[in-house]
Amino acid sequence: MKRAFLAIAVLSFLFAAGCKRASSKQGVGSGTSENYPTLTARAKELEQALGAKDYGKVVDLTYPKLVEYAGGREKLLAAMTKELKTMEAEGVEIVSSTSAAPSQFVHDASGIYAVVPMTSKFKAQDGMFQVEGSLIAISTDGGQNWTFVDATGKDQTELKKILPNLDKLKLPPEKEPVKVAS
Repeated sequence: MKRAFLAIAVLSFLFAAGCKRASSKQGVGSGTSENYPTLTARAKELEQALGAKDYGKVVDLTYPKLVEYAGGREKLLAAMTKELKTMEAEGVEIVSSTSAAPSQFVHDASGIYAVVPMTSKFKAQDGMFQVEGSLIAISTDGGQNWTFVDATGKDQTELKKILPNLDKLKLPPEKEPVKVAS
């Protein structure tokens, strides 16, 4: 179980690489209910890519600054693929990931940031588990295009290196995986 949780945390760090560049300028406004249909569509693309094990697409939907921080696209893709194969060899497999409606928005001079709740289910040797987490969606073009950073179980210090505006978002507290079936 601990290995499965660690694997999900590692995967979520690797996945976090998909948002657009953020500057260190702090917020000019925030909201909690806005409508950005392309955000929902991009989140669904991400769900589908994870389900199809299309890790190249997952990396492409990852914040470019995180991809750079991880050593570039090919290095991140290789690390993600290796970690997921290791997980599968140990009997841990991601079954599904489902995003919910964004819970908040923050606007600043560098873009729009949103928190998107994400529920992931994974199968481990000792049962089926569910993890509640969150993504940070980022758009630098007024909400037309979005990329993502997985904020589940992240060290806030590391995330702030990539997203200086992180303090403006109220990320939900980390939750332990819940066993949903034997």
